[in-house]
Amino acid sequence: MDRAAKQAERRRVTHQQALHRQAMLDASADAAAEYEAVIEALTGAHRIVLSRRDWLTTATATPVAMPDRRDDAERRAAAELDAYTPGWFTRLLKREERAREALAQSIDAARAQDDSDHARRIQAAEEQNRAIAEAQRVVERSPDAMVRALEAHSALGALPYSVEGLDTLFIDGRIVAVVDGLDLEDMPEESISLLKSGKASVKALPIGKRHEIHRDAICSAAVRVAIEFLAVLPIDEVEVVMLTDILDRGSGHIDALPVLHLRVTLQAINTLNLQRTDASALVDRLGGHIDWNKRDGFRAINAAAFGIDLGE
Repeated sequence: MDRAAKQAERRRVTHQQALHRQAMLDASADAAAEYEAVIEALTGAHRIVLSRRDWLTTATATPVAMPDRRDDAERRAAAELDAYTPGWFTRLLKREERAREALAQSIDAARAQDDSDHARRIQAAEEQNRAIAEAQRVVERSPDAMVRALEAHSALGALPYSVEGLDTLFIDGRIVAVVDGLDLEDMPEESISLLKSGKASVKALPIGKRHEIHRDAICSAAVRVAIEFLAVLPIDEVEVVMLTDILDRGSGHIDALPVLHLRVTLQAINTLNLQRTDASALVDRLGGHIDWNKRDGFRAINAAAFGIDLGE
């Protein structure tokens, strides 16, 4: 019995050790997958399909006339009362008067139903006419309407890994998105990968690698913002200026300064394989203006050189 107990204990310990090893391997795999997901979120925001919103169809639609009130339900209820003939059992129990009162009350309920249906149809017509009017303002490039359209229909507000803030400038017919991008301090400081043994390997990222991730994050955000503008608005091109915190070598202070200017046309973006191209390569192909190197990271560019006054 002692031998059997010892064998059972060894099996229990072996089983527990196996479970512990598997838990460690699972945790390592999860950590590595989470790191890869973070890197993809930082540098792959541009990997989407451009699908444009159709404003012209709505803008050219005929406004809806306000519907007349109908009394269908009330007339049906009144007809039911007029046609009511009590049966012998109802007359026997002297319930005819009560039945007629119930039918009369149903007319009032039907009238309220007609009122409610009329109100709903009026609301639907008003909403449709407002949508037509708003689409017309967007097509006419009303700045306020275009900003509302971006707020309502773009995914810009759901990009925490790309955009911290955004302003839209309208300069002599040009549309410029000024974007607060992520900073170097927002980039991961360590990488996590899986060894052949299945264990996680955690290593400090060299500053040069962090600069590369930061560059790709800024470039990806710029392309994504351009895609959102071209998808939501009836425009053929947009400009993007990316800001990030860098050292102002003149003042010695860290300020949010412009580091990338990108002009993107609809024609150009439609020729690109967004899903399979790295963001920095896209920016380079689109002719973006950027001052970056692996050792120092970003340097500020002069937005005024592109006719953009960012103000103070």
